[in-house]
Amino acid sequence: MKLMDAKSAHAAFELREREFPLGFINISQLAKININILKLIEWLSDSVYGSWQTLPYIIPRQGGGSVSIVHAALLHTGKVLFLDDGPTPLWDPTDEVNPQFEFPVNNPDYSLTCSGHSFLSNGQLLVVGGGGFGPRAGANKGFKFDPVAKTWTKTVGDMSKVRWYPTAVTTGDNRVFVVGGVNENFTLLNDIEVYDEASDSFSAVSGATLGFPNLYPGLHLLPNGILFYTRTGWGHAAGGSPASIDSSSYFSFSGPTVGAWNSIAASTINRCKGMSVMIYRNTCPHTRVLVVGGCDSLGAGINSAGEIIDVSFLSPTSAWALTAPLPDTNLRRQCSAVLLPDGTVFVGGGVTTPNAPCMLFDPVTNTWSPMAELPSVRMYHSVMILLPNGKVMMSGWANDAPSGTIDLYSPPYLFKGARPTISNAPPTVGFGQQFTIGTPDATSIVKVTMVKPMAVTHQTESNQRVIELFFLHDHVHPNNLIATAPDGGSPHAFAPKGYYMLFILNKDGVPSMARWIRLQ
Repeated sequence: MKLMDAKSAHAAFELREREFPLGFINISQLAKININILKLIEWLSDSVYGSWQTLPYIIPRQGGGSVSIVHAALLHTGKVLFLDDGPTPLWDPTDEVNPQFEFPVNNPDYSLTCSGHSFLSNGQLLVVGGGGFGPRAGANKGFKFDPVAKTWTKTVGDMSKVRWYPTAVTTGDNRVFVVGGVNENFTLLNDIEVYDEASDSFSAVSGATLGFPNLYPGLHLLPNGILFYTRTGWGHAAGGSPASIDSSSYFSFSGPTVGAWNSIAASTINRCKGMSVMIYRNTCPHTRVLVVGGCDSLGAGINSAGEIIDVSFLSPTSAWALTAPLPDTNLRRQCSAVLLPDGTVFVGGGVTTPNAPCMLFDPVTNTWSPMAELPSVRMYHSVMILLPNGKVMMSGWANDAPSGTIDLYSPPYLFKGARPTISNAPPTVGFGQQFTIGTPDATSIVKVTMVKPMAVTHQTESNQRVIELFFLHDHVHPNNLIATAPDGGSPHAFAPKGYYMLFILNKDGVPSMARWIRLQ
């Protein structure tokens, strides 16, 4: 937002230096400047930067004390499941004043800290490997959490290997890829196993021999079924140096459990300890991947611009391109990135000092904007997820004393007027099916999106998606919108089966509260 031209800005600076060397202390002094005060107030307001708040309670540990959050998953019941080195608390985020926590009926056989996880088509959360704050023998199991029954169940089959710090990626055909990690001897694993919902067991994928130099490899399943490696990941815990600079690659499947890796053009920026997100658009380029953050050769953070790549059609010559420079000079390592319902990308944490600014990426202009300062230090073992109310939750960092606290971020869109409301929507829709969304605000709606709930750990979340739906205004029934569910064709890698948050957004960019909808 432009408040004044360069000449006026220079005059304002000279006036301040000459007459008010200690700064402006009241509005009458500020009024001597030729500036639109209303624009100035707007420019400094929450409608531009958003706002953080720290909730007045901490996440409890069953039996007493607080937890050091390492994992968080938003369930289709609206509850958030936290994982740390103990029982797994459930949080109701709708009450920001009084703590609303409960614990599952049972717990897994061992600690699920440092596991991988992803949602299944029925809304259950599959958690694989882990074992605690170090790999252990026997941690080659899978466990499923049922959000409704609040129970844990072991899968019928086990993985062939112990996997500590693996990445899990949901497919469109009722399977989950489990990739990388280390075994109980700290040996890096370069293979892929795949979990099948029908058999409730795991099998090997042939040809998957890339050899990731880092743990929690950053991976995304593209709409065409290709598995893309973003080169984000973890060289060592906390501030250790990365294993190598590493290069991006993609795995093309020639069958359900067979394929081969192909490399693309190398990049010179080390994205170990960075985070990646996949960005969809209804116009070209349709599918891109953004990476932000990373580390230098000693493991310290970097201030390099983000990188973005069009992954709609990959080849060995595909290459990363720089985004616009970041809006500040902070070094970022282990920062978190969340896709918002309007399609922008919010980035927070990763800075070693409190009250560090956050950032917002606009994928249309490829530019960054500064956002409100995060009050807490959130780096290693921190988590950040989008909630159904459009706010962003952040917690964790085992090295930070108040690690059981929860910070909530309200993006700028929550300060731009009244929110539209969804009065009704079907609980279930089929691929490509038209369905009706009831809203008294139909005439003001300009965008409808479905957002995949997050299950994140260690700045790794392979399954984030914001899908903009095609829709029409129903002129016969003016309080209805007619939307079309995503399809993309079999095996539905574009929009995997499962639960999504449905948002409608008005002409001011303000989103509704989400409605849960199951795509099948």
